[in-house]
Amino acid sequence: MKCWICGKENATTREHRIKASDLRSLFGAPTQASPLYFHTDKRRNKKVGSLKADILKYQHLICLECNSARTQPHDQAWQYFSEMLRSRLPPLQVGDTFRLNRIFPYDTRRLMRNVHLYFVKLFGCQIVEGAIPIDISSFAQAIIEGRPHPKLYFVLGRLPDMGFHVGGGSDVHAALLDGKVAFASWLYQVNDLCVNVMYAEEWEQRQGLEHAWHPRSAEKRLLFKKFGN
Repeated sequence: MKCWICGKENATTREHRIKASDLRSLFGAPTQASPLYFHTDKRRNKKVGSLKADILKYQHLICLECNSARTQPHDQAWQYFSEMLRSRLPPLQVGDTFRLNRIFPYDTRRLMRNVHLYFVKLFGCQIVEGAIPIDISSFAQAIIEGRPHPKLYFVLGRLPDMGFHVGGGSDVHAALLDGKVAFASWLYQVNDLCVNVMYAEEWEQRQGLEHAWHPRSAEKRLLFKKFGN
């Protein structure tokens, strides 16, 4: 198949479902003798002996150019953002707010747009792999033009501490109207740090969007929310 981003080159690469740097920070370098374990709703305790294992990645959906040079700044922005949030002292608590320029003191707007575009890429992979009825061209256009996706938002927060290392993502939960998705949501998790990524049509007024962030927002602070029980 062709790369869903550029639509020109063959899709020869596989994007990690959870960024390799996030997995590495949790699990180090797993081996066959000291594996990590992969779980889904259908399968439990699948041993994984390398962070390069195909089971940790989406299908072949993106070409080499789009998965490296084109989106590398987005990957790097999320890697830094994730590391800074998880190493913050004292740790952010539910209900706290934090200034974006504390993480990116210089060129804050551009670098936060790159964080946003990282999740545009992941969501696009979810859409293509899961055949979700959302127009993928708007996701491709955002990445190619380096502009925010107008309908993609995220909220940051904490999940209950499991007592052991966890990294993963949920399925996409979508609400349809006339056969098309009006609202969709999924979670990206690195231990208790959680990103709730949401796609919403302009008329949607769901409660989850109340404190959601978008690059076009003038808001320079983010509220840290609670997820789960």
